[in-house]
Amino acid sequence: MAGKRDIPVPRPLKGTEYEIFFGSASAERGWGDLKAVAKNALADAHDYLRVHPALFDSSRCYRLKGDLAVVIVDGVELPQWQYKVTDGARIWYVVDEPTAKPKKPGRVIITRAATGHPNETDSAKNFR
Repeated sequence: MAGKRDIPVPRPLKGTEYEIFFGSASAERGWGDLKAVAKNALADAHDYLRVHPALFDSSRCYRLKGDLAVVIVDGVELPQWQYKVTDGARIWYVVDEPTAKPKKPGRVIITRAATGHPNETDSAKNFR
């Protein structure tokens, strides 16, 4: 059998799913840290973000407020969300919704991934 071996096969996107990207090298490192300590919970988070990233869930997923509410990506203000991976671990991300013309899939851009609770959300100003 010719060809390359041991190369993971990427899961194809369904037409309604969002692509997921890292917004920074630190977000990518944080994702790796989360994968090391909470692999199953991170897989559930990935599934959630791929299918319905802008769906409010009071126990797990919600918009950030105050200074953390929006992030500028490619010159456009996008709402920033927080997903609770575990009791302490969080993923912050923005959602770039899909467009019909020109056809562009939706994107989730991870702005922060951390194994510990972010201190920025503890203040009364920014708390969910």
